[in-house]
Amino acid sequence: MIHFKTLLVLAISIPLLAACSDAPSASTVEGLIEDQYQQANSMMEGAMSQAGDDEMAKAVGSMMAGMMPTLENVSDVNCDAADGKDTYRCTASITHSIGGNSQTNSTNFLVYKVNDEWALGN
Repeated sequence: MIHFKTLLVLAISIPLLAACSDAPSASTVEGLIEDQYQQANSMMEGAMSQAGDDEMAKAVGSMMAGMMPTLENVSDVNCDAADGKDTYRCTASITHSIGGNSQTNSTNFLVYKVNDEWALGN
């Protein structure tokens, strides 16, 4: 009976303690990274669309587009509290491809909350 009570207390306490954690979830961080890649690609597409009929600009734009990284995977996200309120130092393994060549890098970055929204920092 004592073991049952202990398990019951643990089962109730763990979700409460997890709810008290203010760190961003792994899925939130993954979404922020995905958004950053999408924003960079959108900027490139916007620049290419302004080239108009200029063949040289189109060729350079096409070459640059081939050099833009394409996000493949984000994994192993871990965030720890950093200096300042709602600021976390995070690490993640990010796999992307450039020109068909895939590579994975372990990266660290800041994630902080501004106006109840999470944002990436350096």
